[in-house]
Amino acid sequence: MLAALWGSSFLWAAIALRGLPPGVLTVVRLALGSALLLAFCRLRGIRIPAEPRVWVHLAVVAAIGNVIPLLLFAYAVRSIDSHVGGMLNATTPLWTVLIGLCTGVTGRIRGRYVAGLLAGLVGTLLVVGTWPPGTGLPAVPTILGLLAAASYGASYVYIDRYMSRIDRPPVALAAGQLVAGTALALLALPVTGPHSLDGVRLGPEVIIATITLGAFCTGLATVLNIKQVAEVGPAASVVLYLLPIVAAILGWLVLGEQITLGTIVGTAVVLVGVGLTRMKRPETADRGGSPPTHNVIRGESSRW
Repeated sequence: MLAALWGSSFLWAAIALRGLPPGVLTVVRLALGSALLLAFCRLRGIRIPAEPRVWVHLAVVAAIGNVIPLLLFAYAVRSIDSHVGGMLNATTPLWTVLIGLCTGVTGRIRGRYVAGLLAGLVGTLLVVGTWPPGTGLPAVPTILGLLAAASYGASYVYIDRYMSRIDRPPVALAAGQLVAGTALALLALPVTGPHSLDGVRLGPEVIIATITLGAFCTGLATVLNIKQVAEVGPAASVVLYLLPIVAAILGWLVLGEQITLGTIVGTAVVLVGVGLTRMKRPETADRGGSPPTHNVIRGESSRW
């Protein structure tokens, strides 16, 4: 579900950017997502965190996991195809491992996990048709996309190290994260937004795409992501390998893009890679045969 939400976000963003500048779109989608989650928390009687320490963590995650990557991808998608944005985003698992190693968060990594990461990368290149080499991508949008993916990778490491230990429901943390993200995006709007509203053109497609981005691809997806990181740690980032598959299928269904043999083979390779990263050692299973939830990178327990 998370891969479907995030994988479709590039298509919705490409449509929404026809009528909204990147800075404005970032603010609106974060505001819509936070409004949805706040309303849900209010109806269910779920309290939003009030501790200043928690809000500091929420602000950091909102900056590196929402505002920065959303802005960078919004600018990138204006110059590259949406499925290429999905491919660049799919490098997040590699950035997650690299940042985890550099910060000391990630300990020993099993060979099976590394093999899964590499298989996912190869499959991603096959899906988007950039392998073998020879298909050049615009330099600046590609760099922006890679920086956005690196920012996402940093957020996975940070969530696992700090937020997954906070005793709050995932939806409450997600609501606080998007509220903080909305505030940060608003503060950045004088720099990232237009100097006038001449570039804003609201039509039915733009409105529908923006609402979908805010409510589902941002609001609901943030809840699922926090919950997943709490369960499996930074290894949850391997879901990003599935994004190009979703983007390729949507491109075929909505935009009439062609699905090649490389797409089919790449899909199979990606699924094998994800499977390798999620495999558990036989001895981790309990006597009842059900393996416990653990962090597949560090091999530690990770409770909510």
